Amino acid sequence: MTYLAVFEGKSGQVVDRDVLVGALRSDWPEAEVSVGSDATPRREVRDVAWTYRETGSRLEGRSHVDGTCLYLEGPLHLAVRFAVWYRGLVPSAEELIFCDDTYSFTVPVAAGASPESVEQAVEASF
Repeated sequence: MTYLAVFEGKSGQVVDRDVLVGALRSDWPEAEVSVGSDATPRREVRDVAWTYRETGSRLEGRSHVDGTCLYLEGPLHLAVRFAVWYRGLVPSAEELIFCDDTYSFTVPVAAGASPESVEQAVEASF
């Protein structure tokens, strides 16, 4: 399933590509990270991509080129962990929303939220 961790950038702030890449490499060293090239025109909306594997589970993540969204494909528990982690990179003035790609649920991810609390909120929305 595809999940999103998204904010609107109302204050004009974004998560910078270099910040995201550095944090991924630091906080998720097992992840395989690839970065889009500045030398070629960005025809795709994705910028940074990564794959993370953990005990039989796999999550594929991509960042939107505008720096305001992650696309997370994999099991809910891993997608939630990445969304909560991403909250720490999102400017504090912005509200981060965790949802699926059809917006069948939307759960705010507050600063300091735990993966468990976000996952419980998702499960309660069904």
